[in-house]
Amino acid sequence: MRASRRRREALEGYLFLAPALLIIGAFHIWPALYAFYMSLFRWEILQEGFLGIGNYLRLVRDADFLRSLAITAVYVGGTVPLEMAVGLGLALLLHQRLRLRGLFRLVYFLPYVTSQVAVGLVWSWVFNPTYGVANGILEGIGIPAQRWLLEPRGIVAAGAPPSLALAAVMLVTIWYFVGFHAVVFLSGLTAIPDELVDAARIDGAGGFRLFRHITFPLISPTTYFLLLVATIGAMTSFNLVYVLGGGGQAFGCAGNPLGTTQVAALYVFDRFWCQTQLGYASAAAFVLGLVVLAITVANERLFARRVVYVG
Repeated sequence: MRASRRRREALEGYLFLAPALLIIGAFHIWPALYAFYMSLFRWEILQEGFLGIGNYLRLVRDADFLRSLAITAVYVGGTVPLEMAVGLGLALLLHQRLRLRGLFRLVYFLPYVTSQVAVGLVWSWVFNPTYGVANGILEGIGIPAQRWLLEPRGIVAAGAPPSLALAAVMLVTIWYFVGFHAVVFLSGLTAIPDELVDAARIDGAGGFRLFRHITFPLISPTTYFLLLVATIGAMTSFNLVYVLGGGGQAFGCAGNPLGTTQVAALYVFDRFWCQTQLGYASAAAFVLGLVVLAITVANERLFARRVVYVG
């Protein structure tokens, strides 16, 4: 009797999961498997032939692909930590009893709910070297105008990333996502029991000690979630980089005139749509997916055990 009841409950559970599993299978698992199948072929518009791992061997020797991975690493390392740090700082401020606190939350979160393409276009006008607001501000304080999104030279060294163009893209990315981090961090802060904070204050804990020993450990689940989501998002970032990466003129197959802002997702797009190397682009996309998976697993191994859950 109990066994039949458990089977019935399990069947009901699978039936509830079925719609979600169908969507995941149709739009995630099947495209990934088909992309891997395509990566084993020389699959172009008018040519097709089985290559086995030929596309993957070619990727290892492709300087452009390796450079796109390096640019992606710089992009991730330059955006994710700052997004989280600034977002946490804003969340701590918004957690105080401020007047118009709800309005400030809305203002900080508003960029995140705006279309990335629209945001990219607006910022490309801001960074326009001829009539952009950014150069107007620089010239007003006596600093020479910059080429911004059209400048391939590195800001640290002439040939080293990040270029000024990539730095500008990273700045826009941080501005776009910091409100999301702030709101999520704020939800984590509000979940901290007031009793723990009050007890720590009674014991004489000041602001820094309170943050170090109470606040930060108890928002570790939120921090872990944001780190994982932000890293995956930055590794596969496309829209903002695509619109901004060509100085606001990167639509179509004109390509990126710099190369210094060509992250891995843009490389895949260029090979697939512009050069119609479908099999080779699929191999690049599959490798990028494996890199993201490896980073996700490493993140799990390094940080998951340090997460503190209340309750």
